Amino acid sequence: MTGSETGASTGLVSPPDLPPEVLAAVAPHLARVVDDFYARLALRPELKAVVGRLTPDEFDHLRHRQALHLRHLLTPRLDADDLRGRAREVGRIHAMTGVELDWYVDGMTENRHGVWQAIVEHCPGLDLIAVHEVVVERFLADLHGAMLGYRDLDEVENRVLLEVLDVCAEAATVPDLSRGLVTALAGLDGVVACLFARADDAGRMETEAGAGSGLATFLAEAAREEWAPVSTSERLSSGQGPIGRAWRSGMVERSDSLSTDASARPWRALAARIGWRSSAAVPLVDPSGRTRALVSLQSGWTGAFGARGRATLLQQVKQVAERALTDLEERPTTASGVRAFAQRAGHLALLEAGAVEMLFQPVVSLPSGRLVKLEALARLRDAGARVSPAEFLPSFGDGELFTLFEVGLRESLRALREWQDAGLVTGVSVNLPVAAVTDDGYAKVVADLLATYDVCPERLTLELLETGALDRQTPGRPLSLDHFRDLGVRLAQDDLGSGYSSLLRLQHFDFDEAKIDQSLVRGTDLAPGTALHFIRPMTDIAHSLGIHVVIEGLEHVGLIDAAVQLGVDAGQGYGIARPMPASEVVAWAAGFRISVDPVVPSTPMGALAGHVAWEHRMTATGGRYAGDDRLDLAGCPLTAYTRADGADVTRAHEAVHAAAVGQRGSFLHRTAWERLIALVAPR
Repeated sequence: MTGSETGASTGLVSPPDLPPEVLAAVAPHLARVVDDFYARLALRPELKAVVGRLTPDEFDHLRHRQALHLRHLLTPRLDADDLRGRAREVGRIHAMTGVELDWYVDGMTENRHGVWQAIVEHCPGLDLIAVHEVVVERFLADLHGAMLGYRDLDEVENRVLLEVLDVCAEAATVPDLSRGLVTALAGLDGVVACLFARADDAGRMETEAGAGSGLATFLAEAAREEWAPVSTSERLSSGQGPIGRAWRSGMVERSDSLSTDASARPWRALAARIGWRSSAAVPLVDPSGRTRALVSLQSGWTGAFGARGRATLLQQVKQVAERALTDLEERPTTASGVRAFAQRAGHLALLEAGAVEMLFQPVVSLPSGRLVKLEALARLRDAGARVSPAEFLPSFGDGELFTLFEVGLRESLRALREWQDAGLVTGVSVNLPVAAVTDDGYAKVVADLLATYDVCPERLTLELLETGALDRQTPGRPLSLDHFRDLGVRLAQDDLGSGYSSLLRLQHFDFDEAKIDQSLVRGTDLAPGTALHFIRPMTDIAHSLGIHVVIEGLEHVGLIDAAVQLGVDAGQGYGIARPMPASEVVAWAAGFRISVDPVVPSTPMGALAGHVAWEHRMTATGGRYAGDDRLDLAGCPLTAYTRADGADVTRAHEAVHAAAVGQRGSFLHRTAWERLIALVAPR
């Protein structure tokens, strides 16, 4: 197959052929090239440390694989797809074992230099200029493939982080949180097992949840093997590993090589047998500084948790999981195990007794601050305490959900009339269970109560919840919200972005409004680049369909500022107002004011959001037509905010602008973004 034929199927053109004499002459000397490479590597402390994690057998295997890779690059005829695939996998493995990309690039340069010296020495009769061009092209193609491997790992880590954020936002109990965390983190490349554990009264770690391809093997081995249970005690050898150290220090700890790390000696034989080569422990600490639980990750690769990116990911997981765990453990009604049955019975009894209380959270127009409506939020009253939906909704079936909807709608429309009588004319939104899509009883209740309280239908918004499946369609009854549309009420998709189904629903249902889920908003402080880049396109999608966009979770002025810059229509959250009883709404509305400049952001988050909006406009209009205008920072909201911050910020801002045009999403663009975020909104 010729190079042109190879490239015809993928767009890749195979590198030019090398004379067969090159491989024949150089192959016997590649082992020496590799040995010289590692001799030079030993002069750089950071790279020497990476190699130092390996056992002698692992190091011999690495050198052998490297010599084979160099031999492949000197093969007379190379297929572009094969070269790209091999290089991509090599890059992914290096990224997964803690080799930073800049180190890898330096190493490839060293390898190319060593190979070229061998060619010069052993191929004197060839046209060395022509050979050099081919060798350089092949090494560059190899490097490009490796960089794709690094990018693959980045994308997986970003996806896992979003999954963790979602788990922490939605978990209703500690078991929900533990299972969700280990399931998400087991999706990291190279991770074979992830465990959630807590210490008993004697300081022994007890695993409560686990996930990963290697979990079953570990549990089977641990059950039959006499091995040292992990301890939190500093006095015991079983407390010296990453888990024991993390429990005591409250910081992420790791073992880059379970084979060579002395602290891992009690479990070395077990780890070798089941293929664990490195480990990391993420302690979850409460506000008082006490470790409450721990997530342990095990990898089949040496050094899997040593890279800067993965260390940052684990720190982000630690922060968000700590907040979620603290919240769950502080709930007085949180229960687990056999108590769950009694708790469920208690929730049903409260509903049957009519112990439902409605709170109302304002939704305001951005940036004007005008009150648009209030969202009705149900609580159960239990001996003076309020039980949240996250705790009682899992106890309810379809019948209980219908009863809760009817009670909540009645109280909300009654409150709407009372506010109107007091001079406040506004709207209200009520959550609508998914069952309402195929149950006409919901529409009948809405019609009856609108008539009872003489409320204009367009002042009522029904928010279709994300939770619940729409695939169980009643035979002969199509999935439709037309029975509500015929009543004249407004329809909203709740929790946009919390799941794939919410995006699909925008295609199938005629919504007036969509609410961006607060789990995405919560991610802005931890990973502003990722979160802001998610929020903007979802807003654009909704607007392109003529749908009004509301964002939840605006907990501080920075998030409000960011929402304004991203073009969101309205928002709600603790930064605006907490949920309140109906009796407090009129007084709150009379005293509420908001001041956000839609042109010049006033916070770091708002400034970064302004730049994200600029990037998306550039993409929409076609960045290739922008020319040198991409470096004109005057039109970007971030410029006004950072005007006094100095040359470093300006240069970083210029770098992001330049990379955004034609290279948006590339490694260069992401690196420039990280630099800008570190300067504008350091964590």
